Amino acid sequence: MDVWVDDHHQSQDTGWDLGQAASQRTGVLRIKEDKAAADRLGSTTAPRDSLQAESQGLHPSSESRNSTEAEDLPEDFDWQAYLAYYPDLVSSGISSESGAQQHYLAHGRQEGRVHRRLKVLMHYTACTGLINQHYSHIAAFTLSSAIGAELVLAPGLQRDSFASYFSAHNEQNEVTWTSMSTDQLLDVDRIIEEWRARGMDVHKTPPLPSLPNMGDPDTAYPQYQQSPEEERLNVRLSDIYLKAWDLPELVERTRKAVVEHAARMELEQTDAPIDHINLYLPCTFFMLRSISDLPRATMVARTLFFAPLLTGLADEIVAGMTAAGAAPFNSLHLRIEKDAKDWSTIMGGTGVLWEGYAAAMQEAGFDNQAPLYTASGLLTYGAAQDMVDAESTLTALGFCSSVHTKEMYLPSKVLDGLASEQKALVDFLVLARGARYVGFGSSTFSFFLREHRTLQGLPRSSSVLVDASVIGTDALFQAAATIV
Repeated sequence: MDVWVDDHHQSQDTGWDLGQAASQRTGVLRIKEDKAAADRLGSTTAPRDSLQAESQGLHPSSESRNSTEAEDLPEDFDWQAYLAYYPDLVSSGISSESGAQQHYLAHGRQEGRVHRRLKVLMHYTACTGLINQHYSHIAAFTLSSAIGAELVLAPGLQRDSFASYFSAHNEQNEVTWTSMSTDQLLDVDRIIEEWRARGMDVHKTPPLPSLPNMGDPDTAYPQYQQSPEEERLNVRLSDIYLKAWDLPELVERTRKAVVEHAARMELEQTDAPIDHINLYLPCTFFMLRSISDLPRATMVARTLFFAPLLTGLADEIVAGMTAAGAAPFNSLHLRIEKDAKDWSTIMGGTGVLWEGYAAAMQEAGFDNQAPLYTASGLLTYGAAQDMVDAESTLTALGFCSSVHTKEMYLPSKVLDGLASEQKALVDFLVLARGARYVGFGSSTFSFFLREHRTLQGLPRSSSVLVDASVIGTDALFQAAATIV
């Protein structure tokens, strides 16, 4: 199946990287499920054209128009883009340059069809916790790479406390979210360079006057400052949060929204051609059914590098806990904080939850010979006694020689200087290096950690998740959270 790809554009200098966009690069990307294409998409060192495999090319050239046959055509007519934007023409049998030209002259101009290659700048929101944000980035990068848009990174978020009750329902939610710089979680400069080499421009997050309402992710569109003229170029894609669209379906919805908006703009603005279209998406968390194009999702996940500061802190913890790597350790994501109390209730209470953890640790092969690194938000809000009780339980069950946390290795001054999601990411990066790992089946943090460990080359069998099927998220996670 062919999917449309737009051009990469250079806008006027806005003061936040857009003026530094690379030169125009385009192509019609053909999605293939053959092994060769999958191998190319899975490589982190793929060449610049790896995202444009089997390209039919949308590059302007002297061969893209025949002036003797189409003297009345607009100078910027692009026949390949014309066909890519209007699949109905291809379905009707039009597939050549002359056919596209004839259709436009006979019907397309009068119908107001877009005849030039569109330039699309995609904006999106990443919502709620650390890994929900990360999945939002993965979905946005995947869609942007499929349609050839330039991408503006969403801002990062931090919560006020793990002690606050989180709910998707505004009237029940207690968590307060505030924005933070994306480079506090991701290695933004490295990501930009990586994607530039792959043929896609990624831009740093512009100033955000106000944060959209994270209590309503369906309508949490980015709210950047724009002139009235720029706002007219905006088109919004809706009905994506948690919808797990197949990538071809999502591409088609995007194509239709962008092309129809561009056609309306062309009719309204006859004095000068439109320069670009701003595509706005609300929270992109689980908007994509990742298994619909798993090679691409895997490739994207490999390229979203974490912040060097946090990677360095994780290195310090591992070195201190393992005598510089001489001794192995196991990892546990203990999801028993107050903000996750609904899960405990659905599971049947704290006792049942602990039984689930014990069964998972036994399956993973935990024993009393190895130290256990435990990640939990309990200590972030002063629940020290709860953590002591948890450590006693783990030791008594014979699943570790000793329990370790980041608070044992990082000075309080360092920890106090980290935002909530930064602390969570330090834990994530340490857990990822355990010989064996146990997490909670209905936590995106736990689920993605298993995927990440597999990406790093650890056997999938070394990661076990507590059976939380009663909560009802298994099917969605398998469809939208699977990366490897």
